[in-house]
Amino acid sequence: MRIAVIINPIAGRGRRRPAGEARARLARDLAARAGVEADIEITRFAGHGAELARAFVAAGHSVIAAWGGDGTVNDVAGSLIGSASALAIIPSGSGNGLARGLGLPARPDTALSGALGADRTPLDVGYIGARHFLNVAGLGFDAAVARRFSRSGRYGSISYGLHALAGLWSYRCAPYDLVLDGSRTSGRRFLIAFANSRQYGNGLVIAPDADTRDGLLNAIVVNDGAAVTQLWRARRLFVNRLAPAEGVRRLTVRTATVEGPVLAGHVDGEPFGASGRLDVRIEPGAITLAGVAAPRSRSAFQSA
Repeated sequence: MRIAVIINPIAGRGRRRPAGEARARLARDLAARAGVEADIEITRFAGHGAELARAFVAAGHSVIAAWGGDGTVNDVAGSLIGSASALAIIPSGSGNGLARGLGLPARPDTALSGALGADRTPLDVGYIGARHFLNVAGLGFDAAVARRFSRSGRYGSISYGLHALAGLWSYRCAPYDLVLDGSRTSGRRFLIAFANSRQYGNGLVIAPDADTRDGLLNAIVVNDGAAVTQLWRARRLFVNRLAPAEGVRRLTVRTATVEGPVLAGHVDGEPFGASGRLDVRIEPGAITLAGVAAPRSRSAFQSA
């Protein structure tokens, strides 16, 4: 087996001293102990992970590991969609939403050791417009928080929470025309999220019953409302998460369409801007995931 490891040296560290070389040494040591040939690269600029991953896919690497947060995983994974190379995730971001949702080990050495094993499982990939996502894509308030968070250079759950609270009081909901599996609604919405996995990160669960292998997206639509109303609705992220809440709609979809004059969104925490129309869809099993065992049966997976 020939593997590649793509390391984001600042993932989870913000402006602190980069950890690329230390992570590279650990990856080399683990691969050597396992008797595996490994090519290790450290990213140098935005989008570099995708470039490296394309080259590794072309070279025939059987496993390509993304060592970083959800943004790094998204970057690397885009080049693996539809390929024979399996994706491994070594979580070291500020939230690690996808890794947490998949139940991957938090320790990088344990996660990498698992990726070197035989466990494989399919992973669905979502699309919003031309952009892919593995974890959560969203429009509205969560995208505004993602933008504030990425610009701050200060990472971690505390920083994210402070940005969310600060933005809550000034956020103005935008109008959307929304079609979910053929059902159309219009109006101002606080948040429209499409979840392939369970959480944004740091335990902030948005879709507790999401399944990355079911060929469906969990759509969460939150209506307009005052800041105190949104705080009351947000309790469903932490307590009795699947209970109905006024102004919150949850359903599973295969396709959706969102239209609006301003479409400020994010994919896996990475903000983007658009306007007009965005089509949303899911591509089942588009990536093979290393380090996670396939469920023995559907019922076995649901009870896990």
